[in-house]
Amino acid sequence: MRTTLTAILLLVFASMALGQSVSSDADAGVLTIRISADGTCYFLDTSTTCDKLGQYLLSKHLAQNGHVHITVDKFSKYETIAATLESLQRAGFTEKLGFINIEPSQ
Repeated sequence: MRTTLTAILLLVFASMALGQSVSSDADAGVLTIRISADGTCYFLDTSTTCDKLGQYLLSKHLAQNGHVHITVDKFSKYETIAATLESLQRAGFTEKLGFINIEPSQ
């Protein structure tokens, strides 16, 4: 499991380093997720625990082949981010995954 999470993180950061950026078009087909410091994942007008995010998104019939942007609170724990990535991977949402920034806690 740890190896898988490490590989996912490396792939995400490598794609960012290679200059793969998000188009400036409107966020059509983009699912933006915010990871808070308390371990909750927020998207649209709802929230769930980050380790169950992928399954929840599947239950809402969201397209697995769209872009997923993740915004991370700077006080979030590595374990929470890893659990989010693992949950998204299990649900098949990691094809177009990227971190857009790390934001301060509000």
